[in-house]
Amino acid sequence: MILTQQLAQSGNPERLIDVLARIHAELEEISARIDRNQAAIARATWDVGSSDEDYVRAMQDADLSAQRIAGVADFLRALGEASEPHWYIDTSAATETLKLSELVRSIGSAGLEIQMKDEEAAGEVDFF
Repeated sequence: MILTQQLAQSGNPERLIDVLARIHAELEEISARIDRNQAAIARATWDVGSSDEDYVRAMQDADLSAQRIAGVADFLRALGEASEPHWYIDTSAATETLKLSELVRSIGSAGLEIQMKDEEAAGEVDFF
């Protein structure tokens, strides 16, 4: 069986480089969001919380989390750069594991039609 026949039979094959690029971009966005949120929280609460060891640890942990996510994003970018352009992967099974429609749109199978649901009513935002 030749490669094009294998690709036609495997569902929704995509170039691995493209998949890794989407995941890299999503992780970069998550890292940046953590940084922005941490800065906003610190501005609003630092005067009161800075004397609390648990608060300081939590703020440092948020910073470390952003750095680790950015590191994984850079690792995936490097893998994409090292990948051969003819390497393909079917992401349909992985896409089915995603719970948030925003993730399906950003990293899921390219060209996938998603049915929009009312995410405001879905309870994806928790207030505590």
